[in-house]
Amino acid sequence: LHRSRSKLLVHIPTRNRAAHGSRQREQETISACSLLIRILAVTMSGALGLTGAGAAGFATAALLLGNYNFPTWSTEDSTEDHCSRPPIGSAPLWKCAERHSNVPSDCDHFFVGKPWPPSAYINNSMDATYRVCHQRAGDDFHLFAIAYNVHYRIPEYAASAITRDPEEEEQDRPSSSLWGRVHMALCGQKVHEAVFDKCDGLETDRWGVTRMSDIWEASGTRCRISNPSFGHLQESYCGDCQALDSDYSGCGTTFNRGHINPNSINSKDADVQDGTFSMLNVAPQDDDFNQCVWQPYECAVERKADEIYKKADKAGSKSKTLYVITGTKLDPKTDWLKGRVAIPGYFWKALCYPGDESKGLRPFGVGFYGPNIDCSTMTSLPLDEFEAFLYDGGEGHLFPGSVCAGKVDSWEGLDEYVAGIAHDCRNEHIQKTCESSWREKRCK
Repeated sequence: LHRSRSKLLVHIPTRNRAAHGSRQREQETISACSLLIRILAVTMSGALGLTGAGAAGFATAALLLGNYNFPTWSTEDSTEDHCSRPPIGSAPLWKCAERHSNVPSDCDHFFVGKPWPPSAYINNSMDATYRVCHQRAGDDFHLFAIAYNVHYRIPEYAASAITRDPEEEEQDRPSSSLWGRVHMALCGQKVHEAVFDKCDGLETDRWGVTRMSDIWEASGTRCRISNPSFGHLQESYCGDCQALDSDYSGCGTTFNRGHINPNSINSKDADVQDGTFSMLNVAPQDDDFNQCVWQPYECAVERKADEIYKKADKAGSKSKTLYVITGTKLDPKTDWLKGRVAIPGYFWKALCYPGDESKGLRPFGVGFYGPNIDCSTMTSLPLDEFEAFLYDGGEGHLFPGSVCAGKVDSWEGLDEYVAGIAHDCRNEHIQKTCESSWREKRCK
């Protein structure tokens, strides 16, 4: 049972989105039962001989009982029906390409070997895939690399070079309010004109992720943008070439804002961690899959990065960096979040550690993926086998030109390792949710 605003929601879990028809019948059955409760309650007041205040009290209680969510009990699938819709409109690719010309794409240091591996999207138009060196407002510092698909409005992948010194302090998780930012360079000209006119000639057409407070800081004023407001301008002139926070609003119990480059693994660098809270770095991720299945694997990668640093430091090697590419893979038939943002069929992650053979540090590579559904399971594979899955048997490589493009060691026992650390990787709330007997039964 979950209390949501004025309603008491009773979630009846299901395995995946394919069960929509049966779930709709469940909803109709619940509504019919709640109506019957009202009728019986009022009828019983007469049968019991209640009169005056007693009858009025019973009738009022019955009405309140009906109004307080017995007649509006809903399954989580009603939320899903609201959130999963056929696509509406399409991105204006020529406009998006013009705006993207202001976005830097020369951040090869986030890759090992040849940068920017090929797209793994089925029937993908490369005109819709944009290389983005991710930045914050008015800052030239590159945080990580994103291959962003403006047609589907989700990342195809994000690439990062993770160096985690265990001696450095962990940063707190940034505020979720950062999701309200937009990537200014991908916004329409009316947004930039409004900022220029109202904020002392500030130019923002090359800016990265931005909110109003960033504009105030850069302009040195508390400039006011009104009629229309900055928020209205965002909604009207930024969402054609990127996802917006509003695309996910009201759908959190079904689809989370699923980080591609994770927040947690970047917790040693406050700037990069802040930058992961960007709508260019998320895709709709099933709530159960995100918290109960995907998160422990991300935790395992974080611990592996710590281990790599420690071993390299002890061996006197400079090879302390783990190269990580995380991405999405579409189903042949794509579902859409509110008709605007593609819902991936899979989330995946691939690792390459180049090693340092002269110091006894062997290179390794691994990939793993999971279907983006309730009660999902993960599959981990040696890197070459994972690439065959990702590229549907093609010749694509995620780390071309590096040692990981050939035969390297894999991460043996990864799945067993994740099972052993999953409890410790979760906070108390997620432990209760993901380790409950209720979830175990429904996921059998």
